Amino acid sequence: MGEGVRLYAGTHEGMFVFRSGRSGWTPVSQALISGIIDTVSGCTGKPEQVFAGVAHDGVYRTRDGGLHWERVLAGDVRALAVDPTNDEVVYAGMEPVRLFRSEDSGQHWEEVSTLLQMPREVQVKWWSPVSGAGHVRQIFIHEDDPRIVYLALEHGGIVRSLDRCETWEDVSEGIDYIDMHMVAALPHSTSRYYCSSARGFFTSEDPADGWVRAEKGFTRDYFHDFAFLPPAREGGNPTMLIGCADRSPGSWGRPERAKAAVFRSDDCAQTWRRVTGGLPEIITSMISTIIPHPLDPNAALMGLGEVSRGHAHGEAGPGTIMMTRDRGDHWVDLGIEIPADRVLWAAPE
Repeated sequence: MGEGVRLYAGTHEGMFVFRSGRSGWTPVSQALISGIIDTVSGCTGKPEQVFAGVAHDGVYRTRDGGLHWERVLAGDVRALAVDPTNDEVVYAGMEPVRLFRSEDSGQHWEEVSTLLQMPREVQVKWWSPVSGAGHVRQIFIHEDDPRIVYLALEHGGIVRSLDRCETWEDVSEGIDYIDMHMVAALPHSTSRYYCSSARGFFTSEDPADGWVRAEKGFTRDYFHDFAFLPPAREGGNPTMLIGCADRSPGSWGRPERAKAAVFRSDDCAQTWRRVTGGLPEIITSMISTIIPHPLDPNAALMGLGEVSRGHAHGEAGPGTIMMTRDRGDHWVDLGIEIPADRVLWAAPE
């Protein structure tokens, strides 16, 4: 391909790393083979440094682009985020709901104990139908103000801190089923937020005032990861892409299984349209993750697999990685053979 990109595919059976080139994508390494990779996050200033979360095990770090990995934190880790303003700062979310932070690239960690000081009536909502305990599904740190930290809890809703985790508040009002998957702000905005759940997609000007549905145009009702691509023109809106499915995983024993689909919005989620170019009419695999390409503003990468990302157990089916170069309208299979993909991270070489 010639972009000089290193792609980390966290699967249900380990981490697979690939490098792009003129002849396609070539393997770099395969590691953590016995682990379910449930989260991955890397450093913008040091792209060779990436953190992977292995469910029921801990946080692993590579400092050489995926050639070698070392465990730097033990625990049932389910979410990772490197501070976009400071590569030294890393957050790790756990099951049961707990949050840890490192100020030195993962060498040392301290628990963010203030999270567990939230009221009992908030914490009682942190549960799971699978294990009984909820977990931190995703961590959002604002790119312009790292004091702003949001957690998407599965189950448990949305909690946030505006003072770098000194204090917390529950901001789940308006979400009727709090099985959350992702929360993020419109890029460079502090007045527009979005979140996805197992039964809805929502937006808010200020989550403390509640969330409202933003589902016009959707023909699916299960919402997972979403991504923003930079505006196609100066002053325009970013492109939003999201992976969806039909009903929750409990119904995916049917022949069409997840019945997944990809949707695109060009008006900040006021309306959505399904994109189908290069995709089968019925996508049986779960669309676990969509991420922007690190070098091409019109491109994104998508990971699929036969295992729902929120359930860190069971056997894996096959995985697929696809890419678009026209903001989601058309997709191509990268031809990479992997187990069910759960998460992706891409960085320039």
